[in-house]
Amino acid sequence: MRRKWVAVLCVGVFAASGALRAAEPVLDEAHFLKAAEDALKEGDETGAVQLYQSAIVYAPSDPVPYLKLGEHYASSGEPELAQRYFNIALDVQPAYPPALRGLALLDLARGDRAGAQAQREMLLHACGATCPETTQVEKALSGK
Repeated sequence: MRRKWVAVLCVGVFAASGALRAAEPVLDEAHFLKAAEDALKEGDETGAVQLYQSAIVYAPSDPVPYLKLGEHYASSGEPELAQRYFNIALDVQPAYPPALRGLALLDLARGDRAGAQAQREMLLHACGATCPETTQVEKALSGK
């Protein structure tokens, strides 16, 4: 009987020390980006925007959260905000192909074909003719 109590006592001390606690989520950029995508799937656009902004706080020098906000605003019919965030992504990482693609598609949506073609030229210099972003813009320019 004494061994059983010693084992229970040891497990109790071990658990109290936190060693048996469930793994806590790591709050980093990846966590917030994933949570934002989940929020969008659930239709929580306000929550998604806040989570993208939290990702920016954790990684202000990564263009991805800015890009994601730009894409969100573009799909939500807010082209001015989309353009702002695509441009911030480019400030963080110049010639970032996904942001250039985003700007080109915004230009086309506004009827600014020359602007879209200028973004396409920048994409050609940034990543070449075969990169997916260039291909997507060329497809949009040709109307396919």
